[in-house]
Amino acid sequence: MRILIVSASAGAGHVRAAEALEEATRDLHPGVEVHNVDVLAFTDAAYRRTYGAGYLKLVNRVPALWGALYRASDVVRRRRVQDRFVRAFDRVEFAKFRAFVRELAPDAMLATHFLPCQVLAPYRAEGRDTFPLGVALTDYDAHAFWVQPSADRFFVASDEVREVLAGRGIDRARIAVTGIPVRRAFAAPHDREALRAKHGLAPGVPVVLVTAGGAGVGAFEATVETVLSCPPIQVLAMAGRNEALRRRLQALPVPPGSALLPFGFVEAMDELMAAADLMVAKSGGLTTAEALALGVPMIVRDPIPGQEERNADYLLEAGAGVKACGLDSLAYKLRALLADPRRLARMRDAALAVARPHAARDIVTAMLGSSGQ
Repeated sequence: MRILIVSASAGAGHVRAAEALEEATRDLHPGVEVHNVDVLAFTDAAYRRTYGAGYLKLVNRVPALWGALYRASDVVRRRRVQDRFVRAFDRVEFAKFRAFVRELAPDAMLATHFLPCQVLAPYRAEGRDTFPLGVALTDYDAHAFWVQPSADRFFVASDEVREVLAGRGIDRARIAVTGIPVRRAFAAPHDREALRAKHGLAPGVPVVLVTAGGAGVGAFEATVETVLSCPPIQVLAMAGRNEALRRRLQALPVPPGSALLPFGFVEAMDELMAAADLMVAKSGGLTTAEALALGVPMIVRDPIPGQEERNADYLLEAGAGVKACGLDSLAYKLRALLADPRRLARMRDAALAVARPHAARDIVTAMLGSSGQ
């Protein structure tokens, strides 16, 4: 069998979800040929920059504009009108991707972004590309762009997302509530004290993980300084691939009795999450799903309008997180939570109650069976 997994590098979450699906496919079907590709890698450089880097610039520099665009496009009828123009352009821009798919002739395809489904839709409607196609939604929301009738199966994060998708015209029988796919490491048991010792963390002092996303973006230094203003505390600060940011973090003053450990990009993110009492982060879909899987309460800092707000709402309604609007709010809520271990324990239990750490395996099993075909 040949299995094709397709993501889009517009934000790191879609790629991480695809990696989780690839890992689960190889675990469950060791003899299967797996191809994991980025649909944008088949386009020209200008298109990739506009679609991928352009998105990051928009959400970080003018988040209100992104929120307005997100809401304005979240109408299925309007999206279908837009699709006619998009698909006319896609016939040229994604010709290499379509040729790759035809040559590979996969036995099944899983997508972690709506774009591959959108590109293939007109050809599937013509009776071509008839392989089973599943799409895994990567947020606790179902924006109109995910309403892709060309897909055979939809894998969603929650019961509510299933109802939203069904209300937008997708047959309920095609929708499975699996959760968002995360790597197997986030489903494995972790010994928190052993991990703290491994990473040089002092016992008895609260550990707070602060993340900036894979690119190290946003008002991150100010966030770390605010967290450090709540001593005694140990701060794990994740700068991602932004090496200049990591060096600036190393120069920050640290109050007596506290510690600051700046990191660049790390593979074993599950270990640092599991070592933490609390996480201060943006509410991306994958970050949220990973934190829930490990039972780590979150303080969501200034969620970006659109999908991040919807993800934050899910955390708050589940009792697994709180939202901080601004640095003063962050400092207040962090102090309050660290001073209330019982509340933190309840939040940890609430996170584990709604977590779906085996989503990747469940999705692959639904598409391919548990031991190959």
